[in-house]
Amino acid sequence: MPRTVHVFAGLVLAVGASLAACGSDGGSGVGDATPDSGIINGDGGIFGDGNPFNADDTKRIFFEPATATVTIDGTGPKAASYILKAEHKDGSITMVSADSIQFDRPDLAKLTPGNPVVATAAGPFAGVGKIHALYKGLEAIGQLRVILQIEYVQPGVDPAAVAALKGASLPADPSVTALLYPYDATVFPLGLSSPLMMWNAPQANDTYRVHYDETNYSYDGYYKVGALGQQRVDQAAWDRVTASNDGSPLHMKLSRYNAATTTAYSSTAQSWTIAPASLRGAIYYWTTSAGGHLSKIQPGTGAAPIPINGGQCMGCHAVSADGTTLVAAVENGAVNRSWVSFNLPGVSTDGGAPPAASVRIDSAQFGANIAANPNGKYVVYGTNPLLLGNAATGANIIGSGLEGMALDTGMATYAHPAFSPDGKHLAAVQSSGNWVNWQASKLSMMDFDEGTLKFSNLKGLVPSTSPLFSGGQHAIAYPSFTPDSQNLAFHVADQATGCNPNGCDANTPGVSSIWLQKTSGADPIRLTALDDSSLKPADDNLAFEPTFNPVERGGYHWVVFTSTRDWGNAPEVSGAAVNGKKRLWVAAIDKVTGATDPSHPAFFLEGQEITTMNMRGFWALAACTPTAGGGACSGGFECCSGFCDQGVCIDVSQVTCKATGESCTMSSDCCNNPSVQCQGGICKSPLR
Repeated sequence: MPRTVHVFAGLVLAVGASLAACGSDGGSGVGDATPDSGIINGDGGIFGDGNPFNADDTKRIFFEPATATVTIDGTGPKAASYILKAEHKDGSITMVSADSIQFDRPDLAKLTPGNPVVATAAGPFAGVGKIHALYKGLEAIGQLRVILQIEYVQPGVDPAAVAALKGASLPADPSVTALLYPYDATVFPLGLSSPLMMWNAPQANDTYRVHYDETNYSYDGYYKVGALGQQRVDQAAWDRVTASNDGSPLHMKLSRYNAATTTAYSSTAQSWTIAPASLRGAIYYWTTSAGGHLSKIQPGTGAAPIPINGGQCMGCHAVSADGTTLVAAVENGAVNRSWVSFNLPGVSTDGGAPPAASVRIDSAQFGANIAANPNGKYVVYGTNPLLLGNAATGANIIGSGLEGMALDTGMATYAHPAFSPDGKHLAAVQSSGNWVNWQASKLSMMDFDEGTLKFSNLKGLVPSTSPLFSGGQHAIAYPSFTPDSQNLAFHVADQATGCNPNGCDANTPGVSSIWLQKTSGADPIRLTALDDSSLKPADDNLAFEPTFNPVERGGYHWVVFTSTRDWGNAPEVSGAAVNGKKRLWVAAIDKVTGATDPSHPAFFLEGQEITTMNMRGFWALAACTPTAGGGACSGGFECCSGFCDQGVCIDVSQVTCKATGESCTMSSDCCNNPSVQCQGGICKSPLR
């Protein structure tokens, strides 16, 4: 399938111009050519070759060969040649020169028009592109497939180990049979860190081969690995592999060379999915430790965590879906745990530190239960009853309908409010205890009309007494809507929060799993692939506090959650599963949900603080980098155009161009525009 972040309309050139491929490690790109390189129309062609045939005499044009493949293996650029030919009504075939020509994947190769047309590929990306040639109103399409086969040998690795690991039909490894991390069948987005692979190594200084392969791309890395058993491929290599992915599975195979016995083994293998979208942005979370401050991280950028509000102690918090507003309960504010609204700055995409969040208003009202509506204008806060407030002034809005919202028999208060991304609904938990601790509870939802600032139509969803939930786990908490506002995720735990009747110390263990329920009221589904991702049974049922990214990306809904599971064998995040080890994890959820588990195994969110226990992540996606003014970029996924050349975003009209005869909405949709134009919804040449 086409990669929307790297497949785009190529540039149209007159014959004799050239189209340059990307020239940077950071992403695909256009070199010397520009959109106004020139368009040639007319019967004669630019070469003036005296061809006596006119448009009516030419039946069709075609490339010979129609398809070509080049394989880049690090020995230099590779080229493919195409001859453009015309078949005439009398059956004769002649060579012709294109009036205009366009290549729709200039990140893959440099195109030199002429006859032959020459496509030269040098990497670093693999994939398939199409050459669109126009002659006398007729179009020919040639296909170029670029395959990359990359090998990296770490300095100091024994050549004998490399040779042995390349052997065919290696025996099974008796010592390394599985990865501790990442998990098989994980879905990874673009723009994040190269995953740190971890396993139990039998000894230090064995050589390992990490093999990645997908359609059109293979990577082999040979590394000497220490006793802990950890290795990641270079970030640039990971970025190129993922940017070249066409939707096919990314296969990983680990092999080991035992240095003591000089024997090579096949160790383990996994298969991953690469989602064609970036999750670059910011995540705001509560550290809880050392007083408990809020921090902001920007995954994938390498930027250090940034304390919010100078590191002042804050707890309950929420971020508006549009990423403009943070609301949080501040310790020792105008009122202890009063809710405060903050203006959030834009999110950096290059690792630089943007301006700090600024205080908008201190409401001077208790706000330890809090939610922000999608545009950040309104806040729901309080306990019994919940209240509606103005995020700009801090004023309580009287008569919203929350004040008298009914409670079911046996329920004492509302807790954990959350707005839907479309702004039309509010979810909350009815609890049998206070806003911190309970066992019996019920998930509820109500409508919200921002025009009238009224809540109505209270609807009960799943109760904690449902027989679906296991004994001892009846505390429903932390609801969060999917981006389409059609489902709610929540956790079901032995304790509603990290606190229990004995207090909130970090050594209190807890169990929890995350469930998903349709807002229509169908039975909830346990997200087992997310909850029980690890191969270690002790890591199961340790997933808490889900929060969805409010925007669908790459065909998935993405949820950040808290877990006390091990992160492989990382010493600082592994050990006894207690609350003191709470960290942020992310998982993809299929956007089409039914009666079966739509979740995928989770991955660890690198970049978060390691010395604190981290909870309740809220996502704010980075705005794409505009092309105006030559916005800086490191990869095409950062650019609004989807296209980065030598560190600068390049403007392109669309993600791919349409051949003649294909449907269109505007002429810029068509390849070789303006020689080909959109007429009646179809790309057509005025000459035909």
